[in-house]
Amino acid sequence: MAAAQILSILRARIGVLVHPAVEDEDLRRRHVDFMLAHLGAGLAALALVPIYLVGWGAPGGLTALALCCLALPVVAAAVLSRTGRLLPACAVSSLAIAGLILTVSRGTGGIGSPALLFLPLMPLTALVWGERGTALVAAAIALSAVVGVFVIESLANPAADLLSPMVAWPLSAAAAIACATALVLLAQRRDRERQRHETARHLRDRAVLGALNDLVTWHDAAGQVVFASDAARALLGEGPESLVGRGFFERVHVADRPAFLKALADARHLGRPVEVRYRLMVPPPEGRGAPTVRWVEMRIAQADCDAPDGCAVIAVTRDVSEQCRRESELEEARHAAVSANEAKDRFLAVVSHELRTPLNAIIGFSDMLASDSLCPTDEARRREYASIIAGSGRHLLDVVNTLLDVSRIESGNFTIAPEPFDLAALMRDCCDLMEVKARAAGVQLRREIVEPCVIVADPRACRQILLNLLGNALKFTPRGEVTVRLKSAGAQVALVVSDTGIGIAESDLAQLGKPFFQAHSSYDRPYEGTGLGFCVVQGLAALHGGTVEVASRSGEGTTVTVLLPRDGAGARPAATSVVQSIARARGPVSPFKEEMKKSA
Repeated sequence: MAAAQILSILRARIGVLVHPAVEDEDLRRRHVDFMLAHLGAGLAALALVPIYLVGWGAPGGLTALALCCLALPVVAAAVLSRTGRLLPACAVSSLAIAGLILTVSRGTGGIGSPALLFLPLMPLTALVWGERGTALVAAAIALSAVVGVFVIESLANPAADLLSPMVAWPLSAAAAIACATALVLLAQRRDRERQRHETARHLRDRAVLGALNDLVTWHDAAGQVVFASDAARALLGEGPESLVGRGFFERVHVADRPAFLKALADARHLGRPVEVRYRLMVPPPEGRGAPTVRWVEMRIAQADCDAPDGCAVIAVTRDVSEQCRRESELEEARHAAVSANEAKDRFLAVVSHELRTPLNAIIGFSDMLASDSLCPTDEARRREYASIIAGSGRHLLDVVNTLLDVSRIESGNFTIAPEPFDLAALMRDCCDLMEVKARAAGVQLRREIVEPCVIVADPRACRQILLNLLGNALKFTPRGEVTVRLKSAGAQVALVVSDTGIGIAESDLAQLGKPFFQAHSSYDRPYEGTGLGFCVVQGLAALHGGTVEVASRSGEGTTVTVLLPRDGAGARPAATSVVQSIARARGPVSPFKEEMKKSA
């Protein structure tokens, strides 16, 4: 068994002998050390008695007195255990030492014995166990021993000169004892002042830490916590003792641990403050449920050279969850502002083109009809010009009406009037209206409509939804095929418009639903339009409590499905539709972000 283990066992056994009135941990340690040293010395002396008797026989008077003095420390330990006071125990110990020194000096030359040199050390020995009183008692006993030596030598040699060794030795010993006592008292006074200052500083530091809402931690060179302030309760809901060691590190989010350790190392080696932001996992109350994530900001600085407990760095941790939330909101607002600015640019680019072209036609042909020199004499040609002017005007009216519809939907001013009607009949009417346009474009318009299909919705809004979808399908399906279907889907009906046109690239699917968006938005784009038709469709579908799904792949056509409730129960005053795009090559459905309000 190792010596440290043996000593630990002995200290534990002797600890039960400490007086019950001694409660201070530091004082209990001193009592245990005193009894351990004195019991060890006394018992060792008693163990020498049989050996002496065997080797040298019965001891003489001085030897017997010396053995008794060696055994007196046992009595000192017993006094301390019975009284719980160090002063009487140290007095007994000092008497034993003084008696031993006098006995040894008497047998080794009297006034010239080297044993007398140990008398000035008695106050220092007493200071190890006690305080100022024990040192004074030890000094008094040592001076008494000097006086005893002087008296004994004076009686043995009454005619001694003042400067003779018989007189000089006691005086020198007394002076040495007085000097040692003064030094002991001075050192003790300074030690008390130092302890008082440290206590005041400790209380002041604790008061400052208690007033701070931030968590203060001390970390060793390995990053483990050696001290944590009481602010741990407010930040993590646990006591500071739970963070000591690896407790704090284990609460750092796994993904942020490398940055956390790097910041600690940088603060230690670079010698300058380091800041790091990371996430802490806060345990749930009463240990039930999942931990919550809290963003914190830590400022780390290198500790002083004399920092206690192996402290290498000091860190101050602050909860910045609310600040991170505000920063995230600001970033979202910035993105919204950028999107709004992009929408404005798209509006100016698209609408200016859509307005300028028919306006130029109206102005040009009107000027020609109003001019005597340019006006054609042929009646058919004049009617053609008038027809072009009327068509351009209708196109302008459609653009303005679409803009107004989008604005009313986004602002919540577009109201619907649900009523029962036959959706199948409405779809046939819309297909009849678009049949002429389909033939002109060389597109075959097919119908797969279940009859009848009565729903509760706004007929005007449903007509606008279908006409917009058919118009887009015919526009982007040159000489292809467009199919209109009406299917039952439980409590809903599915209005499906599919085409075999150019389709939509997967990268553009995420942009659907943004006002003025077209896959080709340059001035030389091959297809006219404002890009608002789909916004109107999704807005009107949302007003009925429905949804819009888009499935497409570039070069393979597009399928748009509008799901509307049969009974109109989901209809609401105003809303923004949720558009779901399905990339046919990918398979899963991914909901689009709502962008209409952001781009307003």
